[in-house]
Amino acid sequence: MALKSVTSFLADLQNSGGPSSTNQFDLEFACSPQLQNFLQEEYGIASTSYNNLVVDMINEAQIPGVSLTSQDVKQVHKGINMKPAVAKVYNEMDFSCILDVNSEAFKFFTAWQHFIQGADVGAVNVESGKSQARALAQNYYNHYTCGTKIKKYEKFSSDPNANNKTQFHVFTVELRNSYPYMMSSIPYSSAGSGVVKLSIGMYYEYAEYTPFAGRQRALYES
Repeated sequence: MALKSVTSFLADLQNSGGPSSTNQFDLEFACSPQLQNFLQEEYGIASTSYNNLVVDMINEAQIPGVSLTSQDVKQVHKGINMKPAVAKVYNEMDFSCILDVNSEAFKFFTAWQHFIQGADVGAVNVESGKSQARALAQNYYNHYTCGTKIKKYEKFSSDPNANNKTQFHVFTVELRNSYPYMMSSIPYSSAGSGVVKLSIGMYYEYAEYTPFAGRQRALYES
């Protein structure tokens, strides 16, 4: 096919809705009832808090990458090897968030990790509230893991019937059975003032991609 001119390229790009924006995304944590009760009773954290303020303060996230592993299989033809796909390998998922004056994100993920290890928290507002014990019994895997949803939005849609006055939900990627295995250190400094950031690393089993297009989007939004 012939090369496009700049004018035709810009016209096609405009008709398709334009390039994707990096800042049009949202996160959602679907915590188990057991974890929700622990967060509420021990730390006073409600689901409306960690799915609103904490999520709003997340400034960087990523859709985890995936690669296919292969295995060499010898063909009947001499010297030729096939490499059929065997399994998917998902990358770890990391994101960072900006802490507010109450450090709500730090409290949420700290409480989540305490629940994973079956911590006897005691009085959380008292120093060394955790009592000593000879052994530590962790909570069940299905109780401390949850689905982490990454929702991608765009400002404009290529669908002429879409309402471009509102954000356009393109797809959702859900990390199945995820939990925070890592919280970064939080540096403070006596130099010039800046925002405080916290980085989180998530483990998960696999990722599910769900596009929202056409009839499926209409059913989802109805």
